[in-house]
Amino acid sequence: MLQHSDRPSQTRARHDVVRVVRFWPAVIVVAVPVILGVGVFLRRYRGTDRTALALAVLVSIGLTLLCSLAWFQVRWAGRHVGRNQLRWAGFRIGAFAGFLAGPIAVGLLGVRWAIDQLGGPVGEQFLPALVKALSALALEVVSGIPVFAVLSMLLGALTGWAVAEIIAACCPATDVGLQSLESR
Repeated sequence: MLQHSDRPSQTRARHDVVRVVRFWPAVIVVAVPVILGVGVFLRRYRGTDRTALALAVLVSIGLTLLCSLAWFQVRWAGRHVGRNQLRWAGFRIGAFAGFLAGPIAVGLLGVRWAIDQLGGPVGEQFLPALVKALSALALEVVSGIPVFAVLSMLLGALTGWAVAEIIAACCPATDVGLQSLESR
């Protein structure tokens, strides 16, 4: 028979374990504007345009968010996990994705510049143009990389934590697997 003092801890423990739902449709909804953004960026904007710089950052954030959501879906969907474990996983993958957003943006700009060189009067080959563009970009952005890396990791971690919190809020609370989670 349960004691009155046992009920609050069991109720709290029951709500701390969730069954992560499958959310592939949400991943696909995020994928559509990201793919459109990559297409628009690679077909339309010049590499030296400020709009291209902003779009490269936005597309890189979208790509990292898309990859993070897909990884999260593959890793956690259908499993019973604790809310804190879910939050921590979101925090870590968000920080990692935020760290990768800067190099992806620079890579996108390099690809765009190399594509611009293909249509120029000289008609340079793609790979040498890409290497030249990436080396020029690396020299220009080297001074801001540490600050950008720290800020993007912080924003990525907060975004990952917030997305994990939203996913946990949408998941049903359960007591299945509570004993195995408590034994860890």
